[in-house]
Amino acid sequence: MSKNIIIVDDHDLFASGLISILSKNPDYSLIGQFNNGKKLVDYLDSSHSNPDLVTLDLNMPIMDGVQCLGYIQRHFPKLKVIVISMHQTIATINLCERLGAYGFVGKNSPLKVLLNAIEKVLDGEKFFDKEEAENQKKQPDGFYKNLIQEYNLSKREVDIIQLIINQFESNEIADKLNLSPLTVKTHRKNIFRKLGVRNLTGLVSIMRQQPGY
Repeated sequence: MSKNIIIVDDHDLFASGLISILSKNPDYSLIGQFNNGKKLVDYLDSSHSNPDLVTLDLNMPIMDGVQCLGYIQRHFPKLKVIVISMHQTIATINLCERLGAYGFVGKNSPLKVLLNAIEKVLDGEKFFDKEEAENQKKQPDGFYKNLIQEYNLSKREVDIIQLIINQFESNEIADKLNLSPLTVKTHRKNIFRKLGVRNLTGLVSIMRQQPGY
């Protein structure tokens, strides 16, 4: 029986190329293509056709990949997702893994790496591009470096920010990061103070001003 796959990416050229490649494999059936996360979650909420795999871009309009991962983790925790993105930094890969992704492949990776990731994830394994991730360790993560330096944030505070903007509650963040809810609440208070914001809207506004977000 063929595996049902959905592609979510707002770059038409990339999505079309991926569809062309996967369509040649009789073991795969493409049942959907969407250009933002909102269309995907609407489909999942209303459809009786469950995909076996979703390939997901991160940088998309309306509802980005990180927000989409958070929603999927809450409502469709068994759904396998591979993130395919240009934002291949250690911090981004780790965040996607915490949000329940089964794999992460950079868009600059060789085709064989992507196809291997899809095969392994469909077989129930997890796949994160370890070799490329190691290379990324040697390069400065500009987005997080700027955020940390500009606002004097700790790495832990940056981790919490990423979860806050995806509407995770303090107890959920505590569970993911192995912290106590009180510690998370203290971090949240310190983050808002350092950034000079009062709520989630202000926090998102600050984040979107950062280069590379």
